[in-house]
Amino acid sequence: MKRTGKLLPVGVVVTVTGLLTLGAGVAGMVTIWPIPGWSTTALTVGTTLMIPGVFLLVLGQINRSMSTFMSDFNGATQPGGKGGGLFGMINDLAGGNQDLLVSGVPASAVILSMRDTGVTVNDLPVVGFELEVRREDGEVYRVAHRETMPRLLVGAILPGAHVPVRLDPANPSRLAVDWRYAAGYASPSAGQRVSAADILARGVPATATVLGTFSTDGMTADNGDPIVGFVLRVTGPQGPYEVRLAHRVPPQHLARVLPGTVLPAKIAPEDSQKVAIDWEQHPPLHTATGMG
Repeated sequence: MKRTGKLLPVGVVVTVTGLLTLGAGVAGMVTIWPIPGWSTTALTVGTTLMIPGVFLLVLGQINRSMSTFMSDFNGATQPGGKGGGLFGMINDLAGGNQDLLVSGVPASAVILSMRDTGVTVNDLPVVGFELEVRREDGEVYRVAHRETMPRLLVGAILPGAHVPVRLDPANPSRLAVDWRYAAGYASPSAGQRVSAADILARGVPATATVLGTFSTDGMTADNGDPIVGFVLRVTGPQGPYEVRLAHRVPPQHLARVLPGTVLPAKIAPEDSQKVAIDWEQHPPLHTATGMG
């Protein structure tokens, strides 16, 4: 297969030779009278060389393009590949890294940023992450990663969260997030998944004052409601404290999420960082005054 890489330079040589020979023949026919016999021969030979020369040029260029394509394909699909480009995306979307949950090397990662790709696989959103991976041997590095996220975690996993990952020993940039043990997925006490509905049903009453909001890059809940990032000052039985989270907001309440708005909320008994806003509570809440 390596010989095919010589098609392009051979084609250049043959084509240039044909052009020179053809040019000599034309020059002889134009400048010398009577027309010498060699000029006719040169014209014929030059034209004959031009045809295979151009053919070799085209074939060589096609071969070079295919070689580049296959190199990228192999790099994306073989175990040592980095998984970039179109085939890397296909591999990600097909769940090609899930084998690492069994065979991968355990590590942790901090989510530096995340974005909604607008793609879903098996009704799960595909999220683009920028991760800071921290290996058990102390090595720290950054990697871009795409993976489906369980819908129950949408809004619970935010930039700054620590998540467990499994790494490919042969290619540390290839990884899988172990959502089974990700923050917010399992209840610390019973191992059951925690949702806003769970917290509202059994949580401790509190109020949450909106200190600020941040973008979640267009993420939405199962019912289509937008997910909004909040910085809240929660006031409950243990006094005020701040939390940073993302929460579903019904469209009719979007105008109420301005800084200073006080919202009814409940706190999960086992974890004060788990807070759910009660959008259905009445009467309508007010805006706090005297905020510093």
